[in-house]
Amino acid sequence: MSQMKWILLASVVASLAGMTGCGGGRSGDEIVRVSRQNNSGTYVYFREAVLGKDREFKLGSNDQSGSKDVVELVSTTPNAIGYSGMGYATDEVKMLPIAKEGETPVPPTAENASQGTYPLARPLYIYVVGEPTGALKHYLDWIRSSEGQAIVEEVGYVSTPAIEMSDASPPPDGTIKTAGSDTMVNLAQAWAEDYGKLDPNVDILVSGGGSGVGIDKFIDGTVDIANASRDMKDEDRTLFTEKTGSEVTDHTVALDALAVYVHK
Repeated sequence: MSQMKWILLASVVASLAGMTGCGGGRSGDEIVRVSRQNNSGTYVYFREAVLGKDREFKLGSNDQSGSKDVVELVSTTPNAIGYSGMGYATDEVKMLPIAKEGETPVPPTAENASQGTYPLARPLYIYVVGEPTGALKHYLDWIRSSEGQAIVEEVGYVSTPAIEMSDASPPPDGTIKTAGSDTMVNLAQAWAEDYGKLDPNVDILVSGGGSGVGIDKFIDGTVDIANASRDMKDEDRTLFTEKTGSEVTDHTVALDALAVYVHK
């Protein structure tokens, strides 16, 4: 494991050790570790960033199926600690600053994520087949426009530079199926709701399940878009190409500061 990863892990452990004094717990209580299921892109990203690709979390964590579930459990459980996207922060939890080696701890804010100073800042992806056409192209272009990126900020994530739509005509009718990251499901639902006002004849069907689930469905051809909070693995890209004869195209549609949450 690199020295940077040791420092990052030590920072989290040090915060854990101080929880009974500042996190609302009672002295002597056992720390409750709240994690995600292993099909989650957030699980994979956090494990690799903190522990490295060859190490695993200690058994005994309370694993949740969704990002919102993690924050809700931490908010109601004294001495609890967990990790989730910044878009799920509430007044009932505290987000911990994290330090790189020899540096001042940095809080998970939009500014720090966009500047790259927060150690657990990460891109959020949309995966599609090749170069989309029709309703799917119009929807993707709208997500990347100033309108779509404004929703990113409203939900609580960090927008990417807007690419204005070159075609202002109404979108073609159609149905678009999207699945994947629970970190992104609130964002995907907000996009679908606002885009539906633009043309109610385009149905956007949104489901979560985790980045791994979304990517599997994308490879199987049951969804048009995979939302993911991690990179698509090389073997998944190869499998997709072997099954479909097409290449995967990825788009960074937002940034997230993956936050470490503790009970207030």
